[in-house]
Amino acid sequence: MAAKKRVAIVGAGVAGLVSIKSCLEEDGLEPTCFERHDKLGGLWNYSPELRPGQGTALYDSVVTNDSKEMMTFSDFPHPKENPPCLPHSMVHCYIQNYVAHFDLEKHIRFNTDVTDVQRNNDGKYWKLQIKDKDDKLSTEEFDYVMICTSVYNRASIPSYPGMENFKGIKIHANRYREPSKFKGKRVIVIGGCHTAGEVSSEIGRNGGEVYLSMRHGVWFFPRICQDGLPYDIHLFSRSAYKSATHQIALIEKLCKTRVSDHRKFGLQSKELYPPWKLLMVNDEMQDRLAQGHIKPMVEIEEFKGNDVIFKDGTTLENVDAVIFATGYEFAVPIIEDSWLYDESDKAEFYKYIFPVRLEHPERLALINMLHTVGSHWPVAELHARVATRVFAGNIALPDKATMRKDIEQKIQYEKRKLYPILGGPHMDELAEILGVKPSFWRLLLSDPKLAIAYKNGPLVPYWYRLQGPGAWPEARDRILNAIENTTYALKGYPSLREKK
Repeated sequence: MAAKKRVAIVGAGVAGLVSIKSCLEEDGLEPTCFERHDKLGGLWNYSPELRPGQGTALYDSVVTNDSKEMMTFSDFPHPKENPPCLPHSMVHCYIQNYVAHFDLEKHIRFNTDVTDVQRNNDGKYWKLQIKDKDDKLSTEEFDYVMICTSVYNRASIPSYPGMENFKGIKIHANRYREPSKFKGKRVIVIGGCHTAGEVSSEIGRNGGEVYLSMRHGVWFFPRICQDGLPYDIHLFSRSAYKSATHQIALIEKLCKTRVSDHRKFGLQSKELYPPWKLLMVNDEMQDRLAQGHIKPMVEIEEFKGNDVIFKDGTTLENVDAVIFATGYEFAVPIIEDSWLYDESDKAEFYKYIFPVRLEHPERLALINMLHTVGSHWPVAELHARVATRVFAGNIALPDKATMRKDIEQKIQYEKRKLYPILGGPHMDELAEILGVKPSFWRLLLSDPKLAIAYKNGPLVPYWYRLQGPGAWPEARDRILNAIENTTYALKGYPSLREKK
């Protein structure tokens, strides 16, 4: 019997866990996952303080933007009793149940940090420098490496003139946990996306004087929209993806579920930006604005001590705190930039997974190291499934010229789009490589009910377990009952569910 090929997996968040499982689904692969902290779950492993080396982090009141049926492992669904939008503790519990169900934890080394990844002389194998909890360094060799450290791993903080002289609280949103320390204080939150809205709303609701500074206007919509369904059940379907015009019209319709004119709330600049690019998922922004708990502001011009001057000339005196909800920079510090980018800083990843610049790109995979529209979980899972099929020799990568042509086509496509990487089309592309993408026409002949769901229903991850490698017998039932399972917990007592 041939020796198994060793696969190093860096990070035990969602991407790392699905990578372990995908390795185990292929013959001949032996995964070892390195997790620098003492618990699995990555982002969803909540801690009251930012851990060493951590990028993205949760605040205590976090609720998922994605609904549970869209943010699920494709062959391990959430219990139907779980609510549509989940608090972080429930997500972490679900992840732990997934790990226990598939017996993944025995493949994880906790408190073990990968500090460097290098190729050996022939470029086919990898040497990993590993640091244990006692800071002892060692080196191990692997056949393949999967980087699962998240695209959001370095906090981005803009610089403003005079900012260094500000004496109040000054933190990135990844250090924010709860609102009590901001009660009665004058707080500026900088940013125009989901976290900026949630942090502003929570501090404003709990006695803070909040000013939300944005470069551009935003559109927002609540998690639950039309027909009592989460917005992503409406938004992420093959029918919604049929054209950019249709998508933008649908997003605008969902954004107007509660507020038909965002300009009345000070959320739009003079130029009305398309809703496809500047979105904020938020359930209470309109209430906080209407009640004076949040005041929208333009971009900051400069700091003068603890006074802040905005670009429209407004001055806000005696500011107590500034929270930067300004996102993250892409960084993979454990590998060389030259493996990922050409001289003009253009990233060269085939299917956003394999770095074409390497001599042997089939030996290194970046799992979910991109930002897509929609839930990242099914994207991570398909990345891992493709990568491990390649590692096991069941899928061959094309020659480099073909891969570079594919990359260039994607770059040109991204330049033409307001939001370049759509989760649904990207997942279908990966599913086609795997041989797990269903055919509408075949379904129409063999299973018309499922064909209708394929065309019009939500693009839930179970679609990629209907057939081919990794097929799951329960996939059809979960697809057809996705909406019922989404809303089950909203129907109250069991007797009310039965009547419904």
